[in-house]
Amino acid sequence: MIKQPIRNLSSSKTVPERLFDAIVHEDGKVEIEIKQKNNLLKVPWEDILYQIDKAVKHNK
Repeated sequence: MIKQPIRNLSSSKTVPERLFDAIVHEDGKVEIEIKQKNNLLKVPWEDILYQIDKAVKHNK
């Protein structure tokens, strides 16, 4: 498993803000991990892509 911080690369700050962590599992599955108060919320990457794809198709 690899945990990779995802940062705002468009930021003008010296150290760009961390948005969330991407977790890549050995089987290739990807989740994002978002800190939410005192909890860690894990969301499958496929769920995020599905919703983004649906929104893009809706706007065409």
